[in-house]
Amino acid sequence: MVQEGTNGVITELRYRHKNGHWHYVEAHGCAVRNHAGDLERIVVISRVIDDRILARQKMQEREERLQLLLDSTAEAIYGVDLNGNCTFCNQALLRILGYLDASCLLGKNMHQVIHHSHADGSAYPVEECFVYQAFRTSSVMHVDDEVVWRADATCLPVEYWSHPVKHDGETVGAMVTFVDITERKASQEALRRAHEGAELFINSVPSVLIGISRDSRIQRWNLAAAQVFGLAAVEVAYKPLANCGIQWVRADMKVEIDSWCADRESRRIDALPFVINGETRFLGLTLNWISAPEEKIDELLIIGSDVTDRKILGQQLRQAQKLEAIGQLAAGIAHEINTPIQYVGDNTRFLQESWPSFHALFALTREMQKQATPGPISPETLERLDALAQGADFEYLQTEIPHAIEQSLEGIQRVAKIVRAMKEFSHPGSEEKKAIDINQAIETTITVARSEWKYVADVETHFDPDLPLVLCHAGEFNQVILNLLINAAQAIAQAMGDSSQAKGKIVVSTARDQDWAEISISDTGVGIPEASRSRIFEPFFTTKPVGKGTGQGLALAHTAIVRRHGGKIWFDSELGKGTTFHIRIPFAKPVEG
Repeated sequence: MVQEGTNGVITELRYRHKNGHWHYVEAHGCAVRNHAGDLERIVVISRVIDDRILARQKMQEREERLQLLLDSTAEAIYGVDLNGNCTFCNQALLRILGYLDASCLLGKNMHQVIHHSHADGSAYPVEECFVYQAFRTSSVMHVDDEVVWRADATCLPVEYWSHPVKHDGETVGAMVTFVDITERKASQEALRRAHEGAELFINSVPSVLIGISRDSRIQRWNLAAAQVFGLAAVEVAYKPLANCGIQWVRADMKVEIDSWCADRESRRIDALPFVINGETRFLGLTLNWISAPEEKIDELLIIGSDVTDRKILGQQLRQAQKLEAIGQLAAGIAHEINTPIQYVGDNTRFLQESWPSFHALFALTREMQKQATPGPISPETLERLDALAQGADFEYLQTEIPHAIEQSLEGIQRVAKIVRAMKEFSHPGSEEKKAIDINQAIETTITVARSEWKYVADVETHFDPDLPLVLCHAGEFNQVILNLLINAAQAIAQAMGDSSQAKGKIVVSTARDQDWAEISISDTGVGIPEASRSRIFEPFFTTKPVGKGTGQGLALAHTAIVRRHGGKIWFDSELGKGTTFHIRIPFAKPVEG
């Protein structure tokens, strides 16, 4: 490098030392002239500048490495001075903005070139630019959604960071880094549209749909839920489901919902009561957990509907089924009542026929009392007494009348027991479960069904006298026992055929197995064929002859025990020897004080 000045020429030279090493010198050459202006000599003054050249080379290499580093990044980067003029930029910036090389931007005011705008495209003055604010406030500025303009006058959304640049403690400009978020914006827009579509779909579903978090707070609430509960989504959002404005009937609703969230198993709830507009309604719900870690979704999805009308119809249907069973047993029950009524009637007529003799005896003794007062009783009166005693046979009456009264009382008690059993069996009862004495309930049902089994079987009962109360829908439990008793009697009758062989046997027993009550009903009937055992609880499936069964009894028993009582029902059977049905129902939980 050569520089010519007034005092001579300055040049940088590279020369080789006699030791073989290369060195750099800065040479100052000065021309010495005489008075006439002629050149007499040249004076050269030189000094070694190896350190300066090395520092300059290192600076250049560092700048090249820095530029290489900048150009290798995917993010667009540029620097500005305090006036906003571009001091450096990288290839990503040129590529994103559509410029050919850095000369198109270096030294130019970046706010004017790419004029940052709000996300909606509206421009703002330079004093509001976050890039300028970075070095004015000496703080890092971050903008998530802003628009910059490209060389072809198109714009793109960006996310950028502005870092103040300092030298010797003084802010001298800012470095700006930004990324093109076009794809992210498109994904967000697609997600928004998908979300809107999903919300439209969810709100179009006629079923109640509620999503709650692990802490039972409401995350989703569709239009059906708003209509059923009379609460808009904005009113319940992020509130606990137990305290969101729904008037739950159950006092322990918070505990119940907490158990839903703690237990990640699927669950079904048949009739959950709540009050709206002063009326008690019922919900049928299905609970399922949905988890999508990549979408940060972990919610309990509650799907259901108002089942009040269906519940009422179900109650009516169950009551109709009970009355139908009573109707089917009516002839037998009438016969059961007729027998004791008949001998009550016979004994009553016997008493009626015997009464005139006693009436005459009472009248005669009254007359004898009157005669004995003033004097002795007349012979005629005594003859009449003797004739009355012989004609009425009072000794016979004294023996038979107490028997007649005793038989009548037994008959009345028998009729009362049958009527009471029918009343208990046919009573609609409460839809709520109640703790009942299942031994008593089974005894009642055996009485009602007596006409079905008394000619074909003897019934034995082995009841656990210490069995605790069991939480039941009493009417449905009685119906299940009745169905099993009738099935047992019919199976025994089928085994007996037309023969006059001895009766079969039905054994009903109860026992406790930890927290469960176990009921078993055994018969000595024909047993269940192997091919039919897997279908025995299917609706409308029956192994009985036409006209002997609809195939609904065991299906309804399974529904009542498993779904309505949370219990179990199964059977053991041996062809030609009989069948035993087993039922397990949880005990009533003690009330916590």
